[in-house]
Amino acid sequence: EPDARVVIKTTLNKNDADGITLHQNEGYQPFRYHWRMEIVLNSPPEEPKLPEGIEIRSFIKDEHDAAVWQADNEAFRDHPGSHEWTLEEWRRYRFDDPEFDPSLWMIAWDGDEIAGYSLNRYRMGIGWIRTIGVRRPWRKRGLGEALLYHSFAEYYRRGKKTIGLGVNAHNPTGATRLYQKVGMHPASEHVTYEKELRAGRNV
Repeated sequence: EPDARVVIKTTLNKNDADGITLHQNEGYQPFRYHWRMEIVLNSPPEEPKLPEGIEIRSFIKDEHDAAVWQADNEAFRDHPGSHEWTLEEWRRYRFDDPEFDPSLWMIAWDGDEIAGYSLNRYRMGIGWIRTIGVRRPWRKRGLGEALLYHSFAEYYRRGKKTIGLGVNAHNPTGATRLYQKVGMHPASEHVTYEKELRAGRNV
């Protein structure tokens, strides 16, 4: 659109000195830092402690789609650069993934409302927590921690001892502290560079 801001973004390993120099010489600016965090389980993980009234239920495709989509949009409104998905966009993004496995999706319900979720899959041979979110009314009650332990336990049960995820290193919801609390550590750091081609409104 004629009034839209146009940018190029690219992500590099923070240790790629030549790539970083190239991007800086071409006028790119650092935009965001990311960690890939991991945990290796040598024994069963801690038992999840769900907040009172919360239960984990299996995800049922075509029945729970809209509820999880709405919870996903709401949980990430705090994150810089996030945008609202339409239901069809969200379905394509989630379900067209060749690694999509609904049995790895952990959905936390409070009655008939979704409180939080951990949408998991396999990636590069390890267990991967693709997206984890807790809606605002249920934050600071230990639900994120419980979802992580529940996910760890399922991967461990399936024989996957290494589990990873990606996170903004300056996550505004304190996610990095939560991941470190449950035993995850930064395995690598990446930086996203941005170059503005045309000023305008963000879309």
